Amino acid sequence: MLKPGEIVKFNSMKHFKHISTLGSGGTGDAHLFKDETTDMLFAFKKYSPKGSNDNDDTFKRFVDEIKILFTLSHENIVRVYNYYLYPEAKSGYLQMEYVEGVSIDQFEPYHRSFWEDIFKDVIYVFEYLEENQILHRDIRPSNILIDKNDKLKIIDFGFGKKLEIEEREGRSVFLNWPVSQLPVETQLEGIYSHQTEIFFVGKLFQNLFKNKGIEDFKYNYIIEKMIKIDPSTRYRSFPEIAQTISAGVMSEINFTTREKEIYQYFADTLFSHISSLYDKYDPIIDIDVILDKLANLIRNSSLETYIQHNSQLINCFIKGVYKYKKNIDIQVATVKKFYEFLVKLDSDKQKIVIDNIRTRLANINIIITDDLPF
Repeated sequence: MLKPGEIVKFNSMKHFKHISTLGSGGTGDAHLFKDETTDMLFAFKKYSPKGSNDNDDTFKRFVDEIKILFTLSHENIVRVYNYYLYPEAKSGYLQMEYVEGVSIDQFEPYHRSFWEDIFKDVIYVFEYLEENQILHRDIRPSNILIDKNDKLKIIDFGFGKKLEIEEREGRSVFLNWPVSQLPVETQLEGIYSHQTEIFFVGKLFQNLFKNKGIEDFKYNYIIEKMIKIDPSTRYRSFPEIAQTISAGVMSEINFTTREKEIYQYFADTLFSHISSLYDKYDPIIDIDVILDKLANLIRNSSLETYIQHNSQLINCFIKGVYKYKKNIDIQVATVKKFYEFLVKLDSDKQKIVIDNIRTRLANINIIITDDLPF
């Protein structure tokens, strides 16, 4: 009978067939193996640093990479399956999804417009990382792959950092950055934040399109703002960039007149019932969370004509503290129609709709509270 806290060891051996070497880096080598039980191919990253890289800090980064990858679940981030650590030998292996493809700078799409989808996918995956307080810190073409099915994959979190809840930035790590000039916060203060990641992602695409001779890219105006050296003139966050993209795309989607009316009425209703925000605007980004909250609200209000507490609706879209109107006049039918409209859309269109609502709510007045005693 197992007891809570009891350590259970699974000693059964598992065998993999070596297929080929995938590459070599400063902290180790990557190899392709086949699991002959499942016939699946896996990439194994062996921790085996060379020269001055063989130190405790480098091994800690390898363990941190394992921790980071096990917290992430996103279709555009390489999937981790298992790890094998040998601390006594200061070595280990990381078993990952094998991505059969090419780096983003080697990719040639069938049509140039496909670059728009790739750009959006990169922004959205870094939006996910920001939401989960993860800094990648090694943004270069070789770490952004396009697989054989034209699907984007972000790899190599060897220099990644998991921020604490209240932490907004990490210290810069010395890398051979593929840019001629560093952003101000890194150059002068050694700071590396999500806003710094925006700079490097923007620079990656600027260099990519320059080398490929692409001058008329649809989102050039976004890239120009991403690569501002001064952070005060750069985008503040990846969600802000996502909202900018969605604002431009919304008008291109063929919504019916009725669907537009449902969206507009709901967005106007939600916006008009929030009087002000305290300290900052903190929207809920995860669309599945929003859908679950809306569904629960509708289910709990099924016998009502009006939403009894407007905060229950606002909480579907906003975290943090806010001031709202308490008059009971939001019809349950309004929320239900919007939910039914939203849930029918594919995930890309859902994101565009939610991003547009977030853009609307970002215009609500923010009150900065002063908790100082005098």
